[in-house]
Amino acid sequence: MSLASLVRLARPRGTALVLLGPLTGYGFAHWDLELEDARRPLAIAIASVAWILLSAGSLWLNADLDGDEGGALFASRVAKRPKGLVAFGYGALVAATAVAFAADARAGAACAACSVLAVLYSHPRTKWKAHPFFGPAVNVAGYGVLSFLAGWSVARVPMTARAIAATIIVSTFVLGMCFAAQAYQRDDDARRGYHTLVVSRGPAACLRVATACTRASVMGVAAMCALGAFPRVVLLGLVPYALAEIAMARWRRAPDGGSPAHAVSFALRMLATACTLVALATFDAMVG
Repeated sequence: MSLASLVRLARPRGTALVLLGPLTGYGFAHWDLELEDARRPLAIAIASVAWILLSAGSLWLNADLDGDEGGALFASRVAKRPKGLVAFGYGALVAATAVAFAADARAGAACAACSVLAVLYSHPRTKWKAHPFFGPAVNVAGYGVLSFLAGWSVARVPMTARAIAATIIVSTFVLGMCFAAQAYQRDDDARRGYHTLVVSRGPAACLRVATACTRASVMGVAAMCALGAFPRVVLLGLVPYALAEIAMARWRRAPDGGSPAHAVSFALRMLATACTLVALATFDAMVG
């Protein structure tokens, strides 16, 4: 077993996106309820480790299903799939769930649910990844709803209407990124016999849906600012978002769905937008 191959298949360059859900949920709980001191910082650190293991296990199972997945978002080509990849995938999911329960019972339950979804997504008998609805639904449920709620639960505070709205915004963002990640993989998905949107409708349709979802998530933030639910200074986060729109416009002009470079460029700019929004909200809380 090649440790280097396992690391490459875990796509470490995408770690920031993996942690966006739980860390945003944790931070939002503090901002929303105006908590002065960090609640259970060790627990969120442990939960973050769990989410890294969860992502690694999910991606190892996904790599075994796909075969050569070097063209996937943030992926590196591996000459040969390591033996025992499935066992390592299941082992990582079990370890992730155990670590998450050590952080918080509700975070552990969320991680367990994500692990089940990961198996359904990549198991050869279920293969939800290949389904036009279940594939995106798994990503929204796992990287969106459950990840955000896991981070929120670590702070052990009651749910609020603003937190529900934030969960919807984060999940819409994740849905957009899900479709963006498949937009340039039509040939690969078709060869594997998948029935994803990019296979049935083409890259242009995928990018239209990705654009609509990411715009909706940003519009959701703007609407919450207009209603006074979010601080208006957060609107400054639209500046880096303009760069993401430029990257998407360039991507939509590229032939055949573009390339992984287009996806990475767009993903990094959307990540920068999300980080800027969180930073501005934190700044407002500190000076308010």
